[in-house]
Amino acid sequence: MSPYRMIVLAFSGCLLFLLSNSSRAQNPGGGAVAVSAEDRKFLMDAAQSGYHEVKMGMLGAERGTNTALKAYAQRILDDHALSNAEVEALARLKGVALPDPKTDTSVVKLSQLSGIEFDQEFVREAVENHLRDLAEFEKEDQSTAADSDIRGFAHSALPKLREHLDQARALKL
Repeated sequence: MSPYRMIVLAFSGCLLFLLSNSSRAQNPGGGAVAVSAEDRKFLMDAAQSGYHEVKMGMLGAERGTNTALKAYAQRILDDHALSNAEVEALARLKGVALPDPKTDTSVVKLSQLSGIEFDQEFVREAVENHLRDLAEFEKEDQSTAADSDIRGFAHSALPKLREHLDQARALKL
């Protein structure tokens, strides 16, 4: 395992520990804390988007023809796999049942392309997905009604989402 992955895993573990202790302080009984419908939807959407990004990352790392795109795809895969683990742990903590990962039409369409067409569609999809995710995470981060743990997760994910968007935009094909 690379040192980068070890550091990210350790950070994720610390974050989950802090989230669980924060929630116990708010709910000493330790049971699931009721969350609003908006927070529940955010967690469900964040999970589905994360699953999508992992599938995209796997496709890009496997099928990309551009070296920079392949490196970006691997980073997306690694980062979103870790983020998915955080979303899943937070959802468990809050008693939110997440949907099973589903294959969407954009992944199917992308998997049917090859060469430069694949690379270009991958980048277009990556930019579009990260713009959408940024809007949702910023909305959750700025929500005054949001659960503080969920809002904290959204806040902590924003720099990475912005970085992914900037990297996707910078890919020259």
